Amino acid sequence: MRAPEYQFVDRWFVPHPIEPVYELMADVHGYPTWWGDVWGSTSGHSGVPAPGTKTQVVAHGYLPYRLCYEFECVAVDSPHRVDSILHGDFEGSASLTFEETDGGTTVILDFRPRVNKPGVRQLTPLLRPLFRTNHAWAMRRGQKRIVERLGA
Repeated sequence: MRAPEYQFVDRWFVPHPIEPVYELMADVHGYPTWWGDVWGSTSGHSGVPAPGTKTQVVAHGYLPYRLCYEFECVAVDSPHRVDSILHGDFEGSASLTFEETDGGTTVILDFRPRVNKPGVRQLTPLLRPLFRTNHAWAMRRGQKRIVERLGA
């Protein structure tokens, strides 16, 4: 059976200039310091990504399971875009796009995972709406946390 696929496109408005937003969000290794209610831990590459760099993560939402996967950076256009591929409990792609707008920065996350994690994979046909709600919960926290972090 082919792994269940998702497509999430999330938009955040962050009332700060593009450069600090990019620096904070492009460094996946730093997510636990400001988005710790979703990102449990990271290892591997730290700092602004470059093609070929890899960061391993353990993440979770409000549901009682953890996801372990790796972001491998495949392209960077600083401070406008970071493209990654995913390996592990998720396979697929993730792109972060940053656009300067009036009063701040719009961040667009285009996340297209295929789920490999046992249990989650098998339950997706039944629980897809719940898994989407879990993702939305995590994204709301991310937007709130980055605004708090940059405002500090």
